[in-house]
Amino acid sequence: MKPQLRACWPVLSGKAKDKVIELQTAIGQLSQRLDDFRRNQQRLQKLYDEYRQQEIAGAQNTLGMQAAMNQRQFMNQLLGLQEKLHTEIQNTESLLAQQRKQLVLAELEYQKMEALAEQDQKQVQKALDKIEQRQMDDLAVARFN
Repeated sequence: MKPQLRACWPVLSGKAKDKVIELQTAIGQLSQRLDDFRRNQQRLQKLYDEYRQQEIAGAQNTLGMQAAMNQRQFMNQLLGLQEKLHTEIQNTESLLAQQRKQLVLAELEYQKMEALAEQDQKQVQKALDKIEQRQMDDLAVARFN
């Protein structure tokens, strides 16, 4: 009976590799999303600072009461958007940290499956070598006799 490789290890290894690739893709997307959030945060901060400088410079006095109130309301809306964006950034950073932890675990699982597949291959090769050696020994004994 000829020893054969087990079909389960390559399949499990493939599944583990797919999981690693899936997590790497998710981490890439989350990183891009986080960068977008940070760029938006900088734009909002810059816009708010510009309006704040206008308010400090006294430009609102020439605008009139209604325009000044509109400007303040807009500035309050900018602050609300900044707060929401800050919350989104924190949530995304937290999710990114979780994904990175899962990636480390998935990579360990993949390495384990690869090691098991390699170990199985070595055992099969060892058994085949043993069979071949036994056949050569039998042939040598037969020739000797």
